[in-house]
Amino acid sequence: MVVSSSPSRSFFFRMVLACSALAMTAIPFTAKAQTSGPAVSSSSDYKAYLSEDIDGDSLAAAPNPAPSAKPQYGQTNSYPSYQNRWSHVAFEAGGGFNAPVGHTTNYATYGGNITLGAGWNFNKWLGTLVEYQFIADKIPGRTLAAVGAPGGNVHVWSFTIDPIVYLPSRGNFGAYFTGGGGFYRKVTTFTSPQPVLYCDYFGFCYEGVTNVTIGHFSSNQGGMNIGAGFTWKAFGPDSNGKLFAEVRYVWVDSPSATATQQGTGSFGTLPVTFGVRW
Repeated sequence: MVVSSSPSRSFFFRMVLACSALAMTAIPFTAKAQTSGPAVSSSSDYKAYLSEDIDGDSLAAAPNPAPSAKPQYGQTNSYPSYQNRWSHVAFEAGGGFNAPVGHTTNYATYGGNITLGAGWNFNKWLGTLVEYQFIADKIPGRTLAAVGAPGGNVHVWSFTIDPIVYLPSRGNFGAYFTGGGGFYRKVTTFTSPQPVLYCDYFGFCYEGVTNVTIGHFSSNQGGMNIGAGFTWKAFGPDSNGKLFAEVRYVWVDSPSATATQQGTGSFGTLPVTFGVRW
């Protein structure tokens, strides 16, 4: 007996076998694709993302702080810093010589001066001082001969109020203008050497010579002064103390001689002073 099958059934059977083989072959590739695809995440992937975000360019470097407006230690300013109340205190002490000018040269010669002052610096530009000044001059020989006195001197002392203006400067050197006015007393004295007897504590005595006042006249009046000076921070750039040199013109409204009073007229001189300022 001959057995035969339908061509259509045989073809269908072959197609089923081929599809089954393809399905079995695709299963490993599908599993591998699912485990490594972008839909799957883990804690290690999350940590790596955070590490990349922190260490990457998204974390910008912190900006440097702005430089301080105040100078740091070791830097200098042209003017005092005024950080507390004592920084505003000002004083001066100095001495030097003075040169009479104008008609004052007829009755006064070159002499010395002492200047002391204390006051307040309002800021780095402006301050004020209350000043005491003592000026000592001798009387020229021709004037003494006309009066008939062997010796003599002219002394002027004063109390004045003197504002001071500091000029802009750089480094350790500075400059200023100053001037003011106040009370002046001028005393003109004529002297003569006289022998005197000196005795010490132990009873020993010896003869000497001293100048004795044989005449004098004085006057109290107003006056003024104006001048300029230079400073040098010789004690260091951070110190408020400095050396100074200045010159001023001093004018005293002293009276002239009349029938009822003695006098030499107004007094004018140029004091040149060296000292220390704070």
